Amino acid sequence: MPDPFQKSYPARADVVIIGAGITGASIAWNLARDSGLDVLVLDSGPKAGGSTSRSAAAFRHQFSSASAIEMSLISGREYRDFSKTFGCEEVFTRNGYLFLWSRAEDADAAASRVDFQRERGVPDVEMLGADAVRRKFPWVDHPELKGASWCPHDGFLKPDLVASTYLEAAVKRGRTLLQYSEVTGIEVAGGAVRSVTVLGRHRIETGTVVNAAGPWANAVSQLAGVQIPLTPVKRYLYFTNQLPGEGVPGWPLTVLDLEVYGRPEHDGLMMGWDLRPAKPSGWDRFPPPTLDAASLNDRIEPGFGIGPDDYGFEVLSRMAEWIPVVAEKAGLDHASCGYYEVTPDEKAIVSWDPRVRGLLHAAGFSGHGVMHAPATGRLVADMILGRPAPIDLKALSLDPLLRNEERDDPERMVI
Repeated sequence: MPDPFQKSYPARADVVIIGAGITGASIAWNLARDSGLDVLVLDSGPKAGGSTSRSAAAFRHQFSSASAIEMSLISGREYRDFSKTFGCEEVFTRNGYLFLWSRAEDADAAASRVDFQRERGVPDVEMLGADAVRRKFPWVDHPELKGASWCPHDGFLKPDLVASTYLEAAVKRGRTLLQYSEVTGIEVAGGAVRSVTVLGRHRIETGTVVNAAGPWANAVSQLAGVQIPLTPVKRYLYFTNQLPGEGVPGWPLTVLDLEVYGRPEHDGLMMGWDLRPAKPSGWDRFPPPTLDAASLNDRIEPGFGIGPDDYGFEVLSRMAEWIPVVAEKAGLDHASCGYYEVTPDEKAIVSWDPRVRGLLHAAGFSGHGVMHAPATGRLVADMILGRPAPIDLKALSLDPLLRNEERDDPERMVI
């Protein structure tokens, strides 16, 4: 359906952002606030209509890499103050994040990470022994519990509201959002971006394109004649029935041995689990953009439903091993799904493309796009405006991936 607010396509823009999800929205707001640049945001569908609206919406500071921690610190401060800044309802529920461990070696590694996180300014993160976990979180009970890392400043978000608020604020400052406006071409001449084409017929002159297209980012990149190592990978969320009277709304997001996780959804639980098989030999780092992710966004594939032989039941069973009330009272109500945008090392690409001047990628967040959107918006604005960035951008650079090299500052806590 056409966008009722859409009037016409401009002849030019200083910056064209492809993708009106939470990442593109944050970039648009940061540029609108900090510059006089003419910014145009384009999306093939409605704003926040892709992975943003299908996210588990989690937020945490507990990472193993300095770059991810720094992104969380920047984003956490903005999410904390978001309602005051924009005059909207609260978007951040700070129930905390609880990582539970059943193996002593994993608990020891978690304790080392807690020290690392504290050194980098993560507030109030701590390691809890098994007895302390049971006292503080009496609904947890597992015979092999060895301990947990806990941060009360983590929690979960309202990503649709965040994205819409960013975009509305940018539009109020004179920037343009055009929905249902698929970019079908990126003109490159002399090694630099010259224009984009929308819907096969509207040419918009520009010198800067920001690729914030999430799972479609590699397809967008190929419009400019280059590829980035990013793959759309489907992820599932499973929802239990409501469990009134069990105190579920106050529970933190809880992760079991860095596998199954669950968080409150009203009086029930939203759960997920990403089994991560080793990448096969010859894994294509530059897969062709053949996946029509838009049409498959909400399709539950065979075996991933909520029946007794499906993946969802396995997720519920693992959660029940740790939380007795789940074993006693919870069943599966429904499932949903969407896409991660996954890079070879599961870290984001926030980087100019060395092959095409004026092409900047902000994609590949591997499940942390909502979490780190405020920081991403600031970083991209800094890069476009020529300002020093608040973190070392080498850890998010595209260049090493193009050379099939490992990037600095690896992240080991991807769920």
